[in-house]
Amino acid sequence: MGLKDLFAAHAEEPAAKTHSVNVAGMHCPACEKLVSVALEDRGAKNVCANHETGVVEYEGELERDLLAEAIAEAGFELA
Repeated sequence: MGLKDLFAAHAEEPAAKTHSVNVAGMHCPACEKLVSVALEDRGAKNVCANHETGVVEYEGELERDLLAEAIAEAGFELA
């Protein structure tokens, strides 16, 4: 496989869908890390939690129940 073929194969991959949820109770960077790790442990990718806005963005498909469970186990709740 040549370099051109490699780039073509990569370009055909569908873009991962980004999801956004509101999480109540985060108040510092450590809270962001707890939520991020909980979601990553359940298969989410590129998790970005922001304690100032309460918004968590991630890529991947997580069922709502699994998402809520992960966030609750980290000590927070879906807002």
